[in-house]
Amino acid sequence: MSWKLASAFIALIVLGSPQVVQPERVTSEDAPKLAWIVGSWERTDGNKTTVEHWLPHAGTTFMGVSHTYGSNRTYFFEFMRIATHGGRIASIVQPGGDRPVLFRAVKVTEEEAVFENPEHDHPQRIRYEKTEKGIKATISLMDGSKATAFAFKRKAN
Repeated sequence: MSWKLASAFIALIVLGSPQVVQPERVTSEDAPKLAWIVGSWERTDGNKTTVEHWLPHAGTTFMGVSHTYGSNRTYFFEFMRIATHGGRIASIVQPGGDRPVLFRAVKVTEEEAVFENPEHDHPQRIRYEKTEKGIKATISLMDGSKATAFAFKRKAN
């Protein structure tokens, strides 16, 4: 194979290959963009109600808690926080009060926050988005499969 042909072949492979998209570097300076998550949010699914409460950013952390309950029992609860961890923003969740699991922020805007942990079994991605009626939380694997979405409306006090 001639040198010119080999060079052209290599260039074609490099230019034709899909590029790996690097997540943006989300730092503690991006935390104020998440102010829209603050408040009490509610969703109903049959006889189950889920309420999420997010406190305003204080120090380096948004503190949150989720509670899913029915008329006479708790089905699920979770302690949550969005905090600065190593100079970057992360979501740290404790479903059922278990050990904390860290998801690093890969995107934070005034309307969306995406957190990922490819090492975790499920979910590997947590996405919050601001909607016209409230917020939507979606959990999934890294490729978007096994997704479950939870649409919340602002809870009336």
